[in-house]
Amino acid sequence: MPMNRKLYPKNWDAIARSLKESANWTCQQCGRPCRRPDESAEELVERLYNTPRWRDDLVDMIDGGPLGAIAKFRTGRFVLTVAHLNHRPEDCRPENLRALCAPCHCRMDLQAMSTKRAIALERQGQLNLFGADQ
Repeated sequence: MPMNRKLYPKNWDAIARSLKESANWTCQQCGRPCRRPDESAEELVERLYNTPRWRDDLVDMIDGGPLGAIAKFRTGRFVLTVAHLNHRPEDCRPENLRALCAPCHCRMDLQAMSTKRAIALERQGQLNLFGADQ
């Protein structure tokens, strides 16, 4: 589901930036180093290309036909996001937030699709019979 900015506090950008900085721009789930705000895509590639653990995830080699193999850099996998563990964007308590790389955040959201659907229905007026955490 796309991010609905109306559900987030007005200072969300500052909250998210602070968490990312405290995590040293590193995913708190898998340890993936992520792109810093002042870092270009080229600088990210240069920083990570010689790190064997991340090189395979950073570069896809594709068949360039007569040109041979061409490196396609997947820098989108190295974007740091902030996830709400309970999937409620208005709940910005530090214990409910985690700095996650894009792949980890996507995995978390996919695993919680039924929870996210239930929360969306609650926002539309559906009663929750199981309490706020269900």
